[in-house]
Amino acid sequence: MSFRAAQGTSGSKQPKTSTHRAFAALVDFLRFLVEENREEDKEDEKATRTLAENLIIRYYDNLRVGREEDFRDSNPSTFRDSQLLLALARLEMSRKLLEVEPPNDEPLIEAVREISVAVSDDILKKRFGIDESSRHLFHDYITLFAVRAVDAIRSIWEEEKFCAELTAKYAELADTVYLGVLAQLGAYHANDASRFDPAELAFRICPLHRLNEQGFSQIGGAALRAIKEAQSPNGSWPTARRVFLQHSQTSGQARELHIGSYDIALALSIVLCGEINRGRGDNADLLLDVLHGAFLHTKATLSEVGEWKGWSSDRTRPGDHVESWTTAVVLSFLDRYHTALRRLRQREILAKYLSVEHAKADVFKWPDLWPSIRSASGSEPTLKIFDPTESGKLKKKIIGKFLSPVKQSPVSRPEDVSLLLSGPPGTGKTSLVRGLAKSLNWTLLTLSPPDFLQGGLEKFEVSSANIFDDLMKLRRVVVLFDECEDFFRRRDTETSAAVSERTMGAFITAGMLPRLQRLREQGWLIFALSTNISIDQLDPAVIRPGRFDFEQYLPHPSLEAQRRYIKKMGLRGKPAKRLRNVLREWTEREGERSQKYYQPISFRVLGALIDFLKDNKRASEDQLEKEIRRRMSPGPPRLADS
Repeated sequence: MSFRAAQGTSGSKQPKTSTHRAFAALVDFLRFLVEENREEDKEDEKATRTLAENLIIRYYDNLRVGREEDFRDSNPSTFRDSQLLLALARLEMSRKLLEVEPPNDEPLIEAVREISVAVSDDILKKRFGIDESSRHLFHDYITLFAVRAVDAIRSIWEEEKFCAELTAKYAELADTVYLGVLAQLGAYHANDASRFDPAELAFRICPLHRLNEQGFSQIGGAALRAIKEAQSPNGSWPTARRVFLQHSQTSGQARELHIGSYDIALALSIVLCGEINRGRGDNADLLLDVLHGAFLHTKATLSEVGEWKGWSSDRTRPGDHVESWTTAVVLSFLDRYHTALRRLRQREILAKYLSVEHAKADVFKWPDLWPSIRSASGSEPTLKIFDPTESGKLKKKIIGKFLSPVKQSPVSRPEDVSLLLSGPPGTGKTSLVRGLAKSLNWTLLTLSPPDFLQGGLEKFEVSSANIFDDLMKLRRVVVLFDECEDFFRRRDTETSAAVSERTMGAFITAGMLPRLQRLREQGWLIFALSTNISIDQLDPAVIRPGRFDFEQYLPHPSLEAQRRYIKKMGLRGKPAKRLRNVLREWTEREGERSQKYYQPISFRVLGALIDFLKDNKRASEDQLEKEIRRRMSPGPPRLADS
């Protein structure tokens, strides 16, 4: 790829903006290669690693207080500074991908502070502080990347409060951009080709999507349709208005940026990623249609010049030329287009199933950026579950084996992926899996026997194949196989069950096991099999080493676990003491199994008792025991206890 040209700037004191943009695209591309982990991509991955590491060690590590001019030259521009900030925002992710030790962070923060102040001041001055007659000189192509850069560094160094003055004016900026979109739509509907610019409209609608969700919902669809109408049959767009870099001059005149079709495609792919993150589908089909055309244009314009492969601007360069800037733009577009297609496919697959608890939308306003700038530093993962074990160490083990590896992985990939949960009903097996999904902020998909038996027992094999084919296409999802133990039960040939029944059961088990094995090898889901029977009642092939990473028996909560639960639920004082006394006496009598109502107490019953006490703070121990009997009874309340 043409990124090798960027190496020439690693020792330069006048680096090009393309270096920063190329580095950002390199990190995104390397993350993609690591995630896909395809054997045929290993050479590309090796070359990408070499170049990215070279840029980090020989270039960005030299960024120190007092040496910012090495990166910004004597006439720094907001656009270059924004690209530099977006490159610096990816440093931690790049180090994790490359396994490079981080240097002292303080000089970097000081440099980011100085650069961000310059970006903020320039946007405030140029976007708000100039009269209407001169405002046309400031292009929202610059606004877009300035806002993205500011949001990126603020998400990484939250405590620093970078660019607070600018972010405080985001609402005003949103209004300004909104009016700019309306102006472009007015020119479009008036057929005024001298004023209508689909590129400028794209670079306004993109920040509007981030800054004003309601405003985008009002006029975003109309703007996207106008951009689509302006797209040529080959997927490109007409020549856009030039962008003037006011602070960057050549021979006394402001330098210009010539915006290409790939830049427009990148902006629209950013919008599509944002729409998917918000769960909106109104504009998805339109955007997919436009971006498919842009993708075909991208494929058709790939150039090969000697050992170089890449793209050149469709505005200023001939087709047999390769440049790192445009190649970086194209790779950024392809990365986002690929991500959007994968997420849309995942959404379509999950829509087939009834029991789906979707992950929350990313809080960060630019979801396309988040995979490459998210930080694994900070506090340990949290997990909200109620541990029924005596030791209370189960929660810590789940965090260590399942949550922490995902957080530490640069591509959020788990190391251990499967868990076999057994125990009587009501012991929190489902709650444990749900808590795991919420802690990861992954979607939870629950599969039960009806999902596999939709076409009857005779079509089980077809249904099972379709379901597992769907699961193999999913990523970062927690899957719970709930009440599916009959598919994996031991088939005893000495029982009185009919031969046909035993044969069908063995057939089902034999069909499920290799699919579970492939799912485990896929390594992108965490799945749990929850069963109310003991594991020795399962087919020996199910519990063979290598089938599941871990198994865990969940008993009814021990007395110590009950006490921890009471404390965690905030019950204090005399009501808590009375409840503990009743629970202790109940547990001591639990051995009297002949007494129908002396059964282990579940978290569900315990929660109901706590709610009862909060409403009846003076309830006696006798009243509490009567409440336990009432809630533990398998049938209607006993007349004598009423």
